[in-house]
Amino acid sequence: MLDAFAKHSSIASIEVGINALMERYNATAGNIANAGTPNFLAKEVSFEDDLRRIQNKLRYNTEPELTKTNEDHFHITANSAYEAKVEVTEPNRDFITLNNTVDLEREMLTLGKTAMKYRAVATMGRKFFDGLTNIIKG
Repeated sequence: MLDAFAKHSSIASIEVGINALMERYNATAGNIANAGTPNFLAKEVSFEDDLRRIQNKLRYNTEPELTKTNEDHFHITANSAYEAKVEVTEPNRDFITLNNTVDLEREMLTLGKTAMKYRAVATMGRKFFDGLTNIIKG
């Protein structure tokens, strides 16, 4: 029962979102810390499109129910939120200074946006669990 509850699509989305945002925060902090390091290639973290696509499949059932005809096929379930991929890439930008691809202004903006998104997802998670607590207490 608890295992099925933990794989609820809302909980899975919150978990994936928090983890992915932490990855972005760490990559951005590393970029800022290495802004003056010669030959450093900045890193970017991308996950929103993949997570949004999976959430839409779960929420709106945008794809017809498929029949599993082979053991290697997968079935879209609440666990699909865990399939969202966090990609850490080096952006395709020209070297800015010291053969370094860190754009400090852009990184500071990304850091601020990431912090706001993290707080929003954490608040959603807290409200979700507060609601469950109220239901349990009656």
